[in-house]
Amino acid sequence: MILQEFGNINRALLVEIIQAVETRSLINTLIYTLIYGGILLIFGVQWLYTNFLRLNRFVCLAGRISKTLFKDYFFKTLAQSARVQFTWKDPHPVGNSMKLHVKLYQRGKPYLIHHLEDVNFSARVTCGGTPIDVAIDVVKENLQNSNIISLCFTAKIAGSYVFIITISDKLVSGSPFVRTFLAGPPDPKKTSVTPNLSTIVTSNQGHTQVALDPFDEFENRCCVDSLCLDDFEMTVTELPGDRKPEVVQVSASELLNTLFFSKTFATGIYVACVTLKGRLISGGKLRVISLSASEFEEVSQCVDQKKSEDHESYIICVGSKEYSKPKKVFVCISSKQLVLRKFILGLLPVRFRTFRVSFATTFDYIGMNDKLGFPAVTFTDDNQASVTFASKDAMKILSIFAMHLSKNIGGSETFVNKQDFFYCAMRRYHNISFLGETHITVDRSNLLSSSMHALRGSHEWFRKIYVTFSGEPGLDYGGVSREWFDLLSSEIFSPKTELFVPFSSNPQALVHPNPNRSPLMTLKFYKFAGKIAGKCLFESSHSSKQFIKARLSRSFLAQLIGLRVNYKFFEYDDPDFYVSKIKYILNSSVNDLDLTFTEEVFDNNGKLVKVVELVRGGKSKPVSDENKIEYINALARYRLVTKVKSETQAFLKGFNALVPEDLTMIFDEKELELLLCGVSEYDVEEFRKHCTVSGCSPKFQKVLRWFWTIVGNYTQEEMARLVQFTTGSSQLPPGGFSKLIPKFLIMEDFSYNKLPKAHTCFNQLDLPDYESFEKMDRCMLVAIKEGSEGFLLG
Repeated sequence: MILQEFGNINRALLVEIIQAVETRSLINTLIYTLIYGGILLIFGVQWLYTNFLRLNRFVCLAGRISKTLFKDYFFKTLAQSARVQFTWKDPHPVGNSMKLHVKLYQRGKPYLIHHLEDVNFSARVTCGGTPIDVAIDVVKENLQNSNIISLCFTAKIAGSYVFIITISDKLVSGSPFVRTFLAGPPDPKKTSVTPNLSTIVTSNQGHTQVALDPFDEFENRCCVDSLCLDDFEMTVTELPGDRKPEVVQVSASELLNTLFFSKTFATGIYVACVTLKGRLISGGKLRVISLSASEFEEVSQCVDQKKSEDHESYIICVGSKEYSKPKKVFVCISSKQLVLRKFILGLLPVRFRTFRVSFATTFDYIGMNDKLGFPAVTFTDDNQASVTFASKDAMKILSIFAMHLSKNIGGSETFVNKQDFFYCAMRRYHNISFLGETHITVDRSNLLSSSMHALRGSHEWFRKIYVTFSGEPGLDYGGVSREWFDLLSSEIFSPKTELFVPFSSNPQALVHPNPNRSPLMTLKFYKFAGKIAGKCLFESSHSSKQFIKARLSRSFLAQLIGLRVNYKFFEYDDPDFYVSKIKYILNSSVNDLDLTFTEEVFDNNGKLVKVVELVRGGKSKPVSDENKIEYINALARYRLVTKVKSETQAFLKGFNALVPEDLTMIFDEKELELLLCGVSEYDVEEFRKHCTVSGCSPKFQKVLRWFWTIVGNYTQEEMARLVQFTTGSSQLPPGGFSKLIPKFLIMEDFSYNKLPKAHTCFNQLDLPDYESFEKMDRCMLVAIKEGSEGFLLG
């Protein structure tokens, strides 16, 4: 446009100049010439400026392109000339902190850097697709620049590790690298007997095999061809134990990748102990009851066909009371219970004692009773005094009891197998998938009461529940009902609701039924809470896993499965009371304390309300060093059981409406907590997000980077140990790390090469400085596994 306009002006001026020349007007010619020259000069300058900008942009673009090409070529040659040095031989066992070096060279000389960002260095390590956290640092001596970059990580998973190392997105020479890590040496705590049973019933005909599954400490299965078989040993001792133990050597099956012991047992009862380098393995102590072929067939038919036969027996003693003349009774065993009956006048049967066929009931083989000429056995549980009786069928009785117990739990005593058996038994018991659907509408602001009203019928609990929050749009495809379960269980077991409260003001304490709740919170709320807990197990056994958001007291869980509560539960449920009173009584003489078998009850204002007798005639029964265990057990039963008896019974009524009572008997109180509440899942990113850090020195920043790398490679068990080491409990409150009070605090410790320290009252972890990543990794493991603190690790 500018050139066109310039051309038009030129033509007009030229015409004027020509006309001036033709008219011989010198002045006009000069004027027009000057004007024409000026216009040419202006437009010429403008043209030059415009093209100069274009030329400058072109030059800059060319410079950038050449610079990019040079930089790309530079990093490409740097990546090609880099050398990766692995500091271990391939293959290598897991369990160690590993280090590799990347050395940078340019034109045959070391290329020094100060920060990783100088070369845009990146490294990614995976094993079977699982990312492995890696600590990356420039190796510096005396704070000088270096050409060496170190990569540190801890190998815990057996398998092939892939290392992808790049410099400015350019693969270094030889990348990706592959290295193999093998399972470590077998660990006694992880290696177990298969099937995991405490009692094996067998025949004296043929071989009895005890199989082993060897695993290392990180639960990698070991290859049997790499194991030293001499490290494994099984010692067999025939009861009552007056004979020399027999040592059985292990055999290996490389085809099945398993170990096994094989032995023919003569008729009798034995104790077998399986050890690894002299240490008992998990589930390695078991009893073997060997019967004759005919007895074994008879017992097997009795269990399979659920026959109940009477076995004539003679009671020798009950508890500490020994009978001068044995009492004749008949022992009958079903799949649910062992009953001792006596007959009045030889005609009228009366129950003398009843023991459940569960883990709460234990038995011991005493040996031959010389007076009666029969073998004697003792049965014990936590709810009553032990009973010792002799019978010619003693081995049959023990065998039937053990086989019923094994059948009740699905043939294994591990929690995972018992859990699978429980879910399967729940489905068989109800014989349904879901009886239709139930759609409920609840009020988020009044969740507990509105949920109770919506589920007031009995049939709704066995249906698939779909939830709508009033005033909120949305369809329930599973997410809304899960949210409802979480919110409702959190409200039920929150101390603010007053149904369940801790014994102390510690917000992380375990909760227990509250006998001093508001009168508005009647027993129907406990029944509803029991139904919610039962519904969670019902849902988990049929479709999706549901857990209640609660930290229930151990004594309450024990009562749900019929276990007898004793003073030891105070240590978990009410640790302040345990330290201030129970532990003092255990460790001191009480003869001069003027204690009686009573408990004083005070109101909220500290006024004495009443004095409760813990046993009949407790006011006149003094506590002495001889009976102080009886006293603190009675105190535990009153404070933990009697005071909340009605609340516990109401909860059980609702719970057992969905879960048969005998099904939960296969668990102990710790396993029941896992079944109801699930396992705390530790999310390292959530941990990092809700963690407070105090310390800003460069050394501490390095230690902090190492810490997150180490923690990122921790197993769930190691994370549980770390949380327990720092907070005092492996269980996080509902809501995870974000709900810890106070927040998890990582503090700089100005010591050097020492073990981390923990202050559980403040959820605080103190991290010292370390000379290397490997040193810190070792110190961390020692601290969380041994619970030690503050001494120098040699």
